[in-house]
Amino acid sequence: MKRLKGSAIFFIPAAFIPIVLILGIFFWFSCAYGGSPPKTVHKDWPGSLKILTGASGGQWDSLGNSIAEVLTRSVLPSSCRLGGAIGNINRINKNMGDLGFSISCFLQSSELQEDLGIDPFGNNTTLLTILYPQVLYVLIRKEFAEKQGINNLGDLLKKRGPIRFATLKKGTGSHYLLKLLLKYGYNTTFEGLKHQGWQINFHNYSEIADNFANQQLDCFAYTAGREVPLILSMEQFIDIKLLPISKQVLKPLHDKLHINICTLQPGIYKSVTKPVTTLGDYACLVVRKDFPESLVYEINKALWENKKYISEDVQDFRFLCPNLSLQKGIKLHPGAEKFWNQIHNDHGRQQ
Repeated sequence: MKRLKGSAIFFIPAAFIPIVLILGIFFWFSCAYGGSPPKTVHKDWPGSLKILTGASGGQWDSLGNSIAEVLTRSVLPSSCRLGGAIGNINRINKNMGDLGFSISCFLQSSELQEDLGIDPFGNNTTLLTILYPQVLYVLIRKEFAEKQGINNLGDLLKKRGPIRFATLKKGTGSHYLLKLLLKYGYNTTFEGLKHQGWQINFHNYSEIADNFANQQLDCFAYTAGREVPLILSMEQFIDIKLLPISKQVLKPLHDKLHINICTLQPGIYKSVTKPVTTLGDYACLVVRKDFPESLVYEINKALWENKKYISEDVQDFRFLCPNLSLQKGIKLHPGAEKFWNQIHNDHGRQQ
């Protein structure tokens, strides 16, 4: 083929066309996703990352996908698998996952780990970072609560069935925190409530929301962040009430198992018209303890540098900051500790 004057068109042999196409696709992918993983080859890094998230339809499910996208772009190719706060820890201990979502109190009490059947944390799981406050929500239909004279969780647990109740499946943080609350706060169990005539179901977030909206549930309980889209959506169609938990009930859990107390203030949910005390802790990411310091440092760096982007998907991610992860009593992976101390010190110098 002749080259036309003033143009840049050349003849490309047929044998080279597949190679050109492959290079073109790679170039397009790199541009479309804002770059590629670091060019430096780390022999002690894995080839990819497996992120263990949470129950389908929840914040961790959505957040995991955003984080996987960021890490693929900045660190290593990453993919997600559904999971739960306890199951994620056990799977990472067995090298069946690389990092995963959990709740920080599960990292701080050996007594709590034994109670929940968690493999010892001396194995291969440690903290990557604290993400945001995690709250236990106990929601009930307002009309049902008023008819039954239910003003708090204690009132609800005294009722004999039929009461249609749901929480998340076994292996999730919601399931185990509620189980602990029933055991240490009210001296009862799921089985005990069934003997009272309760109908108890274990679902994921989306199923619970659908069943509640369709009047197939009277009440439900699960943990989530401070601003939960599913609850905000339900409030548009259903009159609900968020049940408080007395501080006298929560204090033994705090003293014995390091589980925190949280107060929800009016302003986010229209059903919260006065402060509501409940059980609360922190959502976190855990990681394989045997991962290299350099890799864990880069993972935290990618999360921090993309905080605004990830927060567009899950607003609670905006709570990410050095002070949360550097709290006393929380032991970080050395790579995470190095990164968060560096960010903390940099912010101190800028002030």
